[in-house]
Amino acid sequence: MNTIAGQVTMFRTGDSNAPGRPIAGPSLAEWAGVSEDTYLSRGVLGRYLAHCYRILRRQAPDSIRIHEHRAAAETLRTLRDGSWVLNLSDGAIVAADFVFLTTGHGTNHPTTEDQVVQQFVADHRRANPRLRYIRSCYPLQKLDTIESGARVAVRGMGLSAIDAVASLTVGRGGRFLPGPDGGLVYRPGGDEPRIHVYSRSGRIFSPRAVNQKTPADVYRPSFLTADELAKLRLAHGQLDFESHLLPLLRADLRTAAESVGESFGEPGSGISDLREVESMLRQPEPGRPRTLGAYQSALVDFLGVDERRAAEGNLTNPVKAAADALRDLRDELRRAVEHRGLTPESHQRFCRLYAPMLNAVAAGPPASRSREWRALFAAGILHLGAGPGATARLDSQSAEFVLESGQQSSPPTRCDVLVGASVDPFLPEQDTSPLTRSLLAAGHARPFTNGWFQPGGFDVDTAGRLINTDGSAVPNICALGHITEGAHYFTNMLPAPGVDSRITADAAAAVQAMVDHLRTPQRSPQHSTTATAPSPLKEQA
Repeated sequence: MNTIAGQVTMFRTGDSNAPGRPIAGPSLAEWAGVSEDTYLSRGVLGRYLAHCYRILRRQAPDSIRIHEHRAAAETLRTLRDGSWVLNLSDGAIVAADFVFLTTGHGTNHPTTEDQVVQQFVADHRRANPRLRYIRSCYPLQKLDTIESGARVAVRGMGLSAIDAVASLTVGRGGRFLPGPDGGLVYRPGGDEPRIHVYSRSGRIFSPRAVNQKTPADVYRPSFLTADELAKLRLAHGQLDFESHLLPLLRADLRTAAESVGESFGEPGSGISDLREVESMLRQPEPGRPRTLGAYQSALVDFLGVDERRAAEGNLTNPVKAAADALRDLRDELRRAVEHRGLTPESHQRFCRLYAPMLNAVAAGPPASRSREWRALFAAGILHLGAGPGATARLDSQSAEFVLESGQQSSPPTRCDVLVGASVDPFLPEQDTSPLTRSLLAAGHARPFTNGWFQPGGFDVDTAGRLINTDGSAVPNICALGHITEGAHYFTNMLPAPGVDSRITADAAAAVQAMVDHLRTPQRSPQHSTTATAPSPLKEQA
């Protein structure tokens, strides 16, 4: 996980977005019996969520019955009165007056580019038996097919790349041991491949700082305020992120940095810190070509410097205070971006350039990952595959993937395996789920679009109700979370103790939509449906 255990809870005390009777329960840190600053694995998080679910089941009112169906939802169709019938993969049929879609991450069909690479591998595998293309590193067990000693290109240098590299090193018997000056030394297990990481931007992850903040220490914007957004919206309608919003966001980051250190305008102030804060949200300028070794040295140096900044804390180090302010400003960014808040052109640039940049700065891993990667670079297990602007070319003559960049003077890097270190975005028309296909085919849902730009996700209204192909909100089905990423921004986060949560607000709005629908007096009574056994169960699916 890239969130400390003390900042995760499923029990909403202190959240003004949580209506109704609060249910008492432990935070992740309290449940696991660890300090609040501990980073736990996603497996531990999964067990915590299961524990919370059991508490909710036990404390559910007598008026609520919970039925579990351990099967995949395959099709969803309506009856004449507008209620739903859900067909499951085990043959069960569930009837429902209201449906919540919370299906999370899925898998997309291969793109045309993917198919070209897959065909390249199929055509040249005889010439190079190690040749493989793994479109996504998840599930990580897929990486077990990579032979030791193979040259592996990992596309990406963010959180998913960390998972992939860990699987190919520690997952194969390697160990990190204490080294000099508080660092680490990597002892290979002997089965590792030779790993080359690269990305188009050339940016690498930035570790999160030691947390020194309480819920009361949330950064409040001085520039990107609700009033300023309202003025911009009144004057321009749809906004341009770079001209209207980015200057305000940069001003807030500078203010956050100055709040914990000297003013950058004062003599003796931290000029390097100022440059780093101002470069956080700036695309790197192409410079003179450098050797790949020089780029790698600069990358390793950055990891060391940024790790030291992280150790100082998010209320002590100006750069990390600014990075943490980005997390606190996500609601302001959502107000500006969501539901076609940007022009189509600006929305496309935001999704392709700025959203990944914001994630790299504000949603980084613990600093221990920086120490591990520096140790892997020093051990010669991990390498930078190409400089900024990197691409992977298919070389039919040598049956290899070739990593190259116009900004490097060194020869390109040749690899046997190409691994995509990323999670599929939810693109409804590309999704492999039968449930998604059935919703689209019946016209109950449509992909979200902002003019000509289609960022992904289902189209939903502000309550989360699906928008059908006629452009109307379907009154009795709501989507939440990752499958709304497009109409919404940054849905992949966990509720924290003592602060208002967007996740809770979305859930509350969806539940209110259900209550309003079920209370509507004009709603027709439920019709019976003829179906093969087993008979449908009526519930809120």
